[in-house]
Amino acid sequence: MSEYTPPFKITPAVISLIVEISQVIERISIFEKAINNLRLRRINRVKTIKGSLAIEGNTLNESQITAILEGKWVIAPPEDGNGRMGRLWQTLILSKWNPLFATIPVESLVFENQEEYYRALSSSTTNAECSVFIEFMLRMICNAAKSLLEHLNTPEVNPEVTPEVKKMLYLLLKGDMSRKEIQLKLGLKDEKHFREAYIKPVSASGLIEMTIPDKPNSRLQKYRITPKGQAYLSIL
Repeated sequence: MSEYTPPFKITPAVISLIVEISQVIERISIFEKAINNLRLRRINRVKTIKGSLAIEGNTLNESQITAILEGKWVIAPPEDGNGRMGRLWQTLILSKWNPLFATIPVESLVFENQEEYYRALSSSTTNAECSVFIEFMLRMICNAAKSLLEHLNTPEVNPEVTPEVKKMLYLLLKGDMSRKEIQLKLGLKDEKHFREAYIKPVSASGLIEMTIPDKPNSRLQKYRITPKGQAYLSIL
């Protein structure tokens, strides 16, 4: 029995898009706490459902979809499901690779580019070769991920890091420092203000951590930048 050959080619564009998606997903993971916020997940879930329905010509709006999710009845037109099932499988497969894909509203972006979506489908069907459609979907996934990253990097979702806090993070890239050392290098005199405006919020955000967490008042206590803090600096 001959081996099955999938009807597509791994083109340079496909490889480039996969690399770019991986990089964006890595950056999104920095904001994992914000992504796990139930309100944000619900908003993206509604957007995804609305986009998926709209692609197939269904006119349910976000209020109606929200009502359905809450177990309420709404009046809606009959639906078919082939396209939605295909996109569901896509989401499930991607989510197996990285759970973050469950929160990225790709469907809404596909709807915004619906004509190109159908052209890519038609081309793949006519030529019995799926590379065009795969490239299209990878672009949609990449752009949707970038859009989510931009949203997560807004002050409403992610508290703004002041220039002084950035300086503190860059200082800690050089090595662990005590509270006094950091404060001295930043030229800040008010200890209480420094603790309240710098140490506490930045520690709470997970960008820095204590070197002796079980003894917070130890005279040997120092602070170090976390991997999350290092990753955060890379996108500032």
